[in-house]
Amino acid sequence: MLLTILIVVTLALIAMLFELPSLIKKAFTREAFAYSFMLIIGSILSVIALRDIHIPSTMRVPEMMYKPLYEWMQHTFNVKDG
Repeated sequence: MLLTILIVVTLALIAMLFELPSLIKKAFTREAFAYSFMLIIGSILSVIALRDIHIPSTMRVPEMMYKPLYEWMQHTFNVKDG
């Protein structure tokens, strides 16, 4: 397990070493920041996936927000499920 995490981190560092110098040399600081941020987030998510950690769905938030509206519309228009 530790070896796979080390491989993910090493590959991320290698990718960063190849891409960041050219972005910084061309003065693309925002792009360099965005690239670094996405690479770090992607690496973290890869390690989480490798460790079989369950991440809840992001659809829970909109579901909680729209459920009362859905139920109200269902009651108002006399719509039945199914």
